[in-house]
Amino acid sequence: MNEKFFSLPEKRQDLIRSSAMLEFGENTFKKTSADAIAKRAGVSKGLLFHYFKDKRELYLYLYQYALDVCVKHYMLRTYDFGETDFFLALEMGHKVKMDLVRRYPGLFRFVMRTYYERDSVLSPKLRRGLDDLMESTIRDFLSRMDLYKFKDGVDPYQVIRLLLLAAEGMLAETNASTAEEINALFAEYKRHADMLRQFLYKEEYL
Repeated sequence: MNEKFFSLPEKRQDLIRSSAMLEFGENTFKKTSADAIAKRAGVSKGLLFHYFKDKRELYLYLYQYALDVCVKHYMLRTYDFGETDFFLALEMGHKVKMDLVRRYPGLFRFVMRTYYERDSVLSPKLRRGLDDLMESTIRDFLSRMDLYKFKDGVDPYQVIRLLLLAAEGMLAETNASTAEEINALFAEYKRHADMLRQFLYKEEYL
């Protein structure tokens, strides 16, 4: 990567990053056009590849940038880690995610697309790193929850996996981006989560 990219004004860097993430978020790596990225960013393809030697280098840079923004600079600053009720904590996490979608639609869609990307753009090491991050995040979440509220025989790990997959699927299917669409999506997610809570929690914790 050409370090001259970071000498650009911050707004210019943001435009190139957001343009690339929007394009990568709408298509697979192979189907994403460098010409389309350059056009959206208002630069020539030659200049784009002056900063990044090829499409793969740009993708890998965005991959690390997006994870840093999502985890280090957003989630850790906005999520209340003191909540110990499983469903309330998940609801708070989903609110944070919806706010992230509202503020950075290109970034979040890029992250989602990256997780399900099946092209060889991500090395096995990077893919394992992403899988390990997801797994450690879930395990850390569960370690802080009051899991005794669940009925006997309920596996909280499977419950959180179900709700996360459902939330991501709903977002991908609806392509929500406006505040109204995102609010409606969150309301639908909460209805599903509340239904599960009624079935899975012990009566004294309802």
